[in-house]
Amino acid sequence: MTRFSVTTATLLSLACTMAGPALAQQRTGDEVAGDALRGAAGGAVIGAVAGNAAAGAAAGAVGGTLFGGMERVTPDTPGGDLVSGAAKGAVIGAIAGDAGKGAAAGAVGGVLLGGLRRRR
Repeated sequence: MTRFSVTTATLLSLACTMAGPALAQQRTGDEVAGDALRGAAGGAVIGAVAGNAAAGAAAGAVGGTLFGGMERVTPDTPGGDLVSGAAKGAVIGAIAGDAGKGAAAGAVGGVLLGGLRRRR
């Protein structure tokens, strides 16, 4: 099991600094905070499965902040949800300790939550 370290925190901060301007979006502070909280919650679950909930939450918060307002790239189908969830889960899982477990957790979550999102 890996530990959330200063190196991980530094890399996440660097990613925010470098990618932030390139992905600039017009969102309110409340929208950014909501995206960060949703990302942290999802990241904590994936991180717990992958071995480190704190690192997963941190990675999810950064991802939510950076990418929360972006338009969907994958198709709005269960298959698209599976691919998108697995990709996000693999990144968060790699930071939290196990990319394979993170990808599996992200894929399952993507399909389940994607179905709920489409029913709204």
